[in-house]
Amino acid sequence: MIKHVELKRNNGEVIRGYLTDHEKSKLIVIMFHGFTGNKTEHAGHFRNFSRVLLKNKISSIRFDFYGNGESDGEFKDFTFDTLIDDSEQIIQYAKTNFSNKSIVLLGYSMGGAVTAMMAVKHPEIENIILWSPAGNILNIIKKYYEDYPKNEDGNIIMNSSFELSKEMYESVSKYDTYNGFDEYLGNVLIIQGEKDLAVKPEVSKKFHELTKNSKYIMIPCAGHGYDKIQERDILYRESLKFLEER
Repeated sequence: MIKHVELKRNNGEVIRGYLTDHEKSKLIVIMFHGFTGNKTEHAGHFRNFSRVLLKNKISSIRFDFYGNGESDGEFKDFTFDTLIDDSEQIIQYAKTNFSNKSIVLLGYSMGGAVTAMMAVKHPEIENIILWSPAGNILNIIKKYYEDYPKNEDGNIIMNSSFELSKEMYESVSKYDTYNGFDEYLGNVLIIQGEKDLAVKPEVSKKFHELTKNSKYIMIPCAGHGYDKIQERDILYRESLKFLEER
């Protein structure tokens, strides 16, 4: 079953997502998307993987963060504070509505860093998957903001498409993507592209080095997008294998 889901935020606006549910599933995988991404993700990775999971009797849920995709708000309204608030609300939704299923977090790029942060906050979540986790996302956002000219609101137009706000720039200073991850005792799968230029291997390896129960898989020659069919096959296959072992 695939169902459209809406959650009302504290400000009254709505984030939107898809629930792909199998009645016999013992797991529900929450997917957190990347910076400038959405609930479908680059190359349709989240949509595609949710279909793989459904065929294997595993439920999943994926939302657009506030200011992204089909959710309310504009990209300029999106900050690291709203991102963390949304992630918490999604986890609570899953806990309330799927108490018979174990929650697994899966994050891609920025979503990978968010997954690590939420795992620290929720040690009861015992399994997480990180696809190219952008532990460097805070520095990336800072660099974008500092390098671009500012408009009258103090915001920047990033890559001619996305208005990144001064509030986003100010919000990132409150966070550390790696903080506390060395205390997380759950099982971690990290998948990384060897030729990723956005999130280089040394960035994702830091997550691996911080925790005792992690498996690190490098996909040869893969970039950040896992664009080749054989790269996607490895990405999905290894992630599914990890889930089936839970």
